[in-house]
Amino acid sequence: MRFIRVYLTVLLILAGCHGEPPSKKPTPVEVFVAHVQASAAGYPYSAVVNPYTRVEVAFRTDGYVQAIPQRKALKQTRILQAGDYVRDQEILAKINDEQYRDRVVEAAANVSKAEAVRRKADLDYKRATALFSTASITAPEYDSAREEYEVAQASVVGTEAHLDRAKEELRDTVLRSPLTGIILQRKIEVGTLVRSETVGFVVADISRVKVVFTVPDVVLSYAPLGSVVSLRTESLLDRIFKGMITEVSPMADSRTRVFSITVTVDNPQALLRVGMVMSLTLDKLRIPRNRVVIPLSCLVAHPTEEQGFAVFVLVPEKDSLNVQLRRVLPGQVVGNSVVIQEGLTIGDRVVSTGAAQLRDGEAVVVVP
Repeated sequence: MRFIRVYLTVLLILAGCHGEPPSKKPTPVEVFVAHVQASAAGYPYSAVVNPYTRVEVAFRTDGYVQAIPQRKALKQTRILQAGDYVRDQEILAKINDEQYRDRVVEAAANVSKAEAVRRKADLDYKRATALFSTASITAPEYDSAREEYEVAQASVVGTEAHLDRAKEELRDTVLRSPLTGIILQRKIEVGTLVRSETVGFVVADISRVKVVFTVPDVVLSYAPLGSVVSLRTESLLDRIFKGMITEVSPMADSRTRVFSITVTVDNPQALLRVGMVMSLTLDKLRIPRNRVVIPLSCLVAHPTEEQGFAVFVLVPEKDSLNVQLRRVLPGQVVGNSVVIQEGLTIGDRVVSTGAAQLRDGEAVVVVP
């Protein structure tokens, strides 16, 4: 549907360049007789290759990027870049960690101090317990010793938590790949100031890829889950790739009214790259009966419906041949033609050339 919208936009621009006709003579047009197209073995669809998994790897702490691992390529050394292969948990970048190491040292010292206080409080509490059992100290003195021990114990727990957090922040100064795959993007350089949640790299698993294409509702029954389809790409014409339909969108796009279908294809040699365009054929697809087919050039944008389409149908009058604007619902695009789901019947004569310049009710003359 998006293709149809772009197509019509181009036609309107070209039509606008001619301005208004100098006279009210009938406009010459070419026509096409709407008919049912015979069934064929299948129709090609264009599809786009997407990674099986795509992850934006973001930092969890702040600082300046101190280092990015280097790779040898073309007899020279360079930092990691798009297209490089990385393994799970491989280092992608390091932030200057001096302040984070200082925090760990400080937190560790606080733990040691808290433990020393706890040891003293523990001894005092044990001594107070023994003395209280012989009535050598008062109850308030015993309670005070016990309270000091409990406070010291809680202080140790708190300082240990701070130490764990400081160690975690230190570990977070190292950015690692969450999966084995390739780098799609590097968004940082050495010296970049990053914040928490700043994306440093985009990595993807392409050992398998998802090939996504769209179809109208009338085609869904020909693409059930688990179906195996054949795919080709212009860059590898000698190869036929096999894939399985693993996902069918449960709802249509709100604007284009088409459904997305995902085909999963094994890609162990990384021959298929992200963004490649592939073609596939649904071998069992047939144009449903009683659905007419017309050239794409017949379609015009509907004047009152933002996302609507229309055609001009010839209507004979007494002394002239006029056109009538008729709303239609286009469906599947087949080459340079489109299936019309609603609005036309077999035998309707539709303007195929010159439609972009017409107005509803305008007189026309048919040219061969």
